Amino acid sequence: MNGRRSLIVLALALLTFGCASAGNGTGARTPVPLPQAESNDINTLISKGSYLQAIGKLDALRRDNSGLPDADKLETQAEAALGQAFTTSIADKKYDDALRLLDSATAIGKADVAGAWTEKSLLTQVAAAQGTAGDKVLELLTRLRIIELPAPTEADYAAALTVAQDLGNRAVQRTLAAQMKAHGFAAPENVADATPSFPNMISGTVTIVVNKGIKVENGVGYADGVIGSGFFIDKRGYILTNHHVIESEVDPKYEGYSRLFVRLPNAAPGDRIPAKVIGWDKTFDLALIKTEVTPEYIFGGSIDQTLTPGDKIFAIGSPAGLEQTLTSGIISAMGRKLLQVGDSMQVDVPLNPGNSGGPLLSDKGDLIGVVFAGIQQFVGLNFAIPYTWVEKALPALYKGGQAIHPWLGMAVAETDKGLEVIYTLPEEPAAVSGIKIGDIIESVDGMPFTKISDIQDAILRHVSPSIVSVVFRRGGTDSTARVCLSDRPDSPIELALKRDTRDNVLYPLFGFRLQNVGTFLWKGDYIVKQVIKGSVADETGISPDDPLTIQDWQVDTAKGYAVLQVVIKKKRAGFLESAIQIASYLDTNIFI
Repeated sequence: MNGRRSLIVLALALLTFGCASAGNGTGARTPVPLPQAESNDINTLISKGSYLQAIGKLDALRRDNSGLPDADKLETQAEAALGQAFTTSIADKKYDDALRLLDSATAIGKADVAGAWTEKSLLTQVAAAQGTAGDKVLELLTRLRIIELPAPTEADYAAALTVAQDLGNRAVQRTLAAQMKAHGFAAPENVADATPSFPNMISGTVTIVVNKGIKVENGVGYADGVIGSGFFIDKRGYILTNHHVIESEVDPKYEGYSRLFVRLPNAAPGDRIPAKVIGWDKTFDLALIKTEVTPEYIFGGSIDQTLTPGDKIFAIGSPAGLEQTLTSGIISAMGRKLLQVGDSMQVDVPLNPGNSGGPLLSDKGDLIGVVFAGIQQFVGLNFAIPYTWVEKALPALYKGGQAIHPWLGMAVAETDKGLEVIYTLPEEPAAVSGIKIGDIIESVDGMPFTKISDIQDAILRHVSPSIVSVVFRRGGTDSTARVCLSDRPDSPIELALKRDTRDNVLYPLFGFRLQNVGTFLWKGDYIVKQVIKGSVADETGISPDDPLTIQDWQVDTAKGYAVLQVVIKKKRAGFLESAIQIASYLDTNIFI
């Protein structure tokens, strides 16, 4: 009998070992460690200065009833470390960092660690420092944040208006003057009523030239390069353009020759000025470059953009290298989902290669967007990034280097239930916090959300690492999680494919959740359990309870897409068997 029991124990041990090994090899989630191991891990986080991550992990353990005996003691240590870090930031006059820490302290109900400091007083210090450094564009954005806070004063509006006037930003001046009058504050009359002439605006644009040397094809050498557009947003010579225009300048995988230049309007033939990349943002396809030129005109965006299809618009750029080209048209549609984060606008304006990075303007000459893409197969189908999203990228661009954005590390879908979690990426904030597939995200920091772009906007207002309070519903019960934001990767899907199994990643990639009912060699048999409305799977005609077999699976990271080949018996087609191929872009916009 003892021998039989030993064999059973040995078999179970081997089975457990085999499962753990398979999980590590495929990126599956690691089983929850013992409480003492968790205690040691949290102690390590605190000692290394990762006290915000420690607070988030402690919160998850408590909700999971893992029985951590010294949770209160560890939480006190982590909160004390947060308070000390805030005090140090104030002493060092790092007010932006202090603002991030206050943000986290507020989310966990410990705003008292800031003493007399408030969000407004910290933002005021940040704005003053930006103004002293000459960063007027950033100062304006900060002062606009101040007047968004409760009970803005006349002095708050006046300070923002002064910076807008210094920048020549007519759109913001008009909006602020109208808001001041609405509040009963003294406001200047006839602020920036005159629309600038198009020749003036063209003087604030440039042609961007990226010289990539010589390209050899079939033994013949050709001049290789990229032509794009850009425009000045700062008197110190800062120019905004697209990331894909200057990509060879910052891509670590690019091994060829690359030099960046700009050509000013009315420059003599062949004249060009060297430029350097300051910051770049793959998520929004934006880049900030600088040249030693004092521009004749700088562009400024509006804080009150009520854009609708049919609005008249103008674009300035260098299509095919034809400089100083002005075209006009209308907004065709808003809310197109083309970028990983936020919305894009579809525009009916003549645009061609070379227009990328140029300004999109309203009929008043206000900057309303940045041209970023067209679809070569469909002439006249063009898009731009609305300025409301551009301004969210500017602080990171001015900071320099690759822009870093915060995220929760999960994918959601807009369903009848609300924002439903359809995937959590292993080792990222949502997964660490215990948020699971099927949970409904109800609010972040007390703000309710039903649209993906809105919750993405809310997350972008933070800086990682910082803690946000997330309320989610599971099985009819609401729970609150303290989630510590981390840095958003360039491609969430590519990171998921490295850390997780293919079958798990199919849900956020194609929009259908599968249940494995058998595997033979490389082929797997599945039943479709759930399909997200509007997803690739839904548009392909796949529905729940459809049986299918995966025949092949390919991912092309260079071209940015994945292809799945299946044999399926669609319920909608009377369960007749058919072989289909499903493709999806890797840059899906459902991650938050």
